Amino acid sequence: MKTKQKIQRGGITLLRSLTMMAGAVLLVGLTGCFHSSSSSSSPAPEAPILPEVLDSAASFLAAASGKETPLTVDTVVFINSVMGLNDVATDPRNLYADLWVLLRDEYGAPILDDNGCTQPISDPAGVWPDGVEPSDTVPMVFNVDEDRCEIEMGYEYLTMELDIGRLNMVRNMTNNPDALARALTEVINGINESQGVSTDPAGRLVLTVLQDGVPVDKTIDSPRENLAMYYALMKEGRLAGYGISDEHGGGHGGGGHARPAVDTAVTLLSVDVAAALPWLEIRADLDLGDLAYLRDGTPDRSSGVSLYNGYADLSVMHHDRQMDYEDTLIPYIQYIEGATCGYWDMLGYAWTRVFNEEPYVGDNIAGFATHADDARRTIVFVHEIIQDLPETELATLPPQVDEFDQVMQVDTLNLAATFLGGASNKTVPLSIDGLVFINSVMGLNNVSATPQDLYGDLWKLVRDENGVPVLLDGCPQPIASEPVVWPDTVERDTLPMVLEEDKCEIVVGYEDYVVELELGRLNGVRVLANNPDALDRTLYDLVQSINAAGELGLKRDLAGRLAYGTVDGYQTVDSPRAGMALYKALMEFGKLDGITLQIRGEEGVMVDYVIDITVPQGVLDAQGLGYLKQGDQACQDNSANCGYKWQVGDATDYVDYSSFSYSSQAAYAGIEVSFVETQDTLECRYVEQTADIWVRVLGEDSFDGSNIAAIVQRAEDTRKVVNFIHTIIHDPLPEPEPE
Repeated sequence: MKTKQKIQRGGITLLRSLTMMAGAVLLVGLTGCFHSSSSSSSPAPEAPILPEVLDSAASFLAAASGKETPLTVDTVVFINSVMGLNDVATDPRNLYADLWVLLRDEYGAPILDDNGCTQPISDPAGVWPDGVEPSDTVPMVFNVDEDRCEIEMGYEYLTMELDIGRLNMVRNMTNNPDALARALTEVINGINESQGVSTDPAGRLVLTVLQDGVPVDKTIDSPRENLAMYYALMKEGRLAGYGISDEHGGGHGGGGHARPAVDTAVTLLSVDVAAALPWLEIRADLDLGDLAYLRDGTPDRSSGVSLYNGYADLSVMHHDRQMDYEDTLIPYIQYIEGATCGYWDMLGYAWTRVFNEEPYVGDNIAGFATHADDARRTIVFVHEIIQDLPETELATLPPQVDEFDQVMQVDTLNLAATFLGGASNKTVPLSIDGLVFINSVMGLNNVSATPQDLYGDLWKLVRDENGVPVLLDGCPQPIASEPVVWPDTVERDTLPMVLEEDKCEIVVGYEDYVVELELGRLNGVRVLANNPDALDRTLYDLVQSINAAGELGLKRDLAGRLAYGTVDGYQTVDSPRAGMALYKALMEFGKLDGITLQIRGEEGVMVDYVIDITVPQGVLDAQGLGYLKQGDQACQDNSANCGYKWQVGDATDYVDYSSFSYSSQAAYAGIEVSFVETQDTLECRYVEQTADIWVRVLGEDSFDGSNIAAIVQRAEDTRKVVNFIHTIIHDPLPEPEPE
């Protein structure tokens, strides 16, 4: 039973635990209009938060992040600011667009220069306008007319962009009021239905559940659920908060129910609205052992982290890597060359196996961020790492030949789609909606993306065969996550929209049924909105590596990604930004050679650079990659036909993919991939195998189509093969069902 005090407190904090709105509403939340038991208005000092609470919060943040992206102090500050845990005024561009790595104090607060400006870290060290020796920060100036700080003109290229990887999802949550509440509901319901709770070596929660009467351990690895747990611990100091009720967030029972809207203004002030939502806690009779703090919080403390000068106070945090991991046993797989069985299940200490006994001792936010990143590294080790794998040559695709044994040049659009697929997240599929969004941000589509499109939520829409939204009464049609009953009582698979003041909006009460669009690593394309020359610089650097290959030339790996020759073998181009740069260049110009790039020289001045691919044409042709240098035949016959970007006078403002066709079977059937497979019934648990990519990886996908759907399928097949190759140990295929 909640006390009146708890309900009133919840009424004021509901935005931060349920409705983290975008734009002005979010900024209000970040400038101090919401409850914070840690502020100066607290009636009495409370006991310091338990360090164990922060330990778990760090582990949950790690589990919410991507495996490839390290967690840093800047990452923690960004997440806390977006979620309203920091009580600081935040520029919307920082929340939703480009972010820089800044000079910060021990609490994570930016250290300002003499002009009151933040100080971006410089990479590499640059010489300031006054000629002083290289500085580790980028010079800033205060623009009086704009009343804001700006980077000294010509030094923008020295900033270090903050890569938050999969945690980009927190941006969308600011526009999706129920996202965290739904995730927290799933977590607490799961805990309460479990037989017990423990943690894995990384600190993630492991629930013991009954399946057919047999106890089974299940790790909570959902990024959203871990982010919800992180927020709960930081905000409430325990796993508790507002969830979604059937009355206010239903539709799961029978479908077709329109959810009543929670008005933003009412949400900020009304106790009645908060009281109508369920308060969730871990059941009192569940034996949590040493994890009891997850339910009970800190004795003599009723809240989460305090604030220090507007930033989450993590000063009680202390992280000693050796102390935390020297007794932590962790399973791994050891490769032993020449042994009867090459791969063996082993058990070792994380301090040695994961961290190679590299010491770290730190406090406050630096210790917290390192603790979170150490947990991330542990998760990566558990999921992917085999010790002492043998070095092998990069497996590459053989050139395609025609009936006369002549090497066929790979279609330029095929290459472009492959490069985009290689830039994608291993586990986040690309969709037609995602491709259209990327093309719009890159300027390949002649459409203006709204700020909400660029920085907020993206929805899946009904589209035609060209990817163009199909309008209804002048508005796009968002696809519903489940059938919904419209106001006219008809059940549909789309959501009703209304056109008001030249703007289409979802009818109030249906917002929760949008299907959010995930982009994974391709979220990096948003950077282009504020950093238009970012891809030019990336492409410039890549061309230097390509030209250095010389006679070794270029090949394609098994997924189809580009690989350039080096003295140590072929190096795959796996950088997301490089993949996007290649895609944009081919779509815009139809080739790489002769493109003019805008890059910053050593003095920070923008200069033109014309790409000159020096790898011999014949070397490229031998691998079917000649089009990279000279374009396809239409481009060679008439350079005006190069590229696939929209052209003035086109009937549509969207990229025209109608000439492209693709078959999964034709692209991959007969090409073999080597991998390791689990075989419990054999003498050796792990067995090296070779299989046809089309069969083993793509499941004999029968796709054979054209237009934008074919481009997406080409990119998706690349992503699937990349994911398969990177996942070293595979389970065997299931036995076929008897006929």
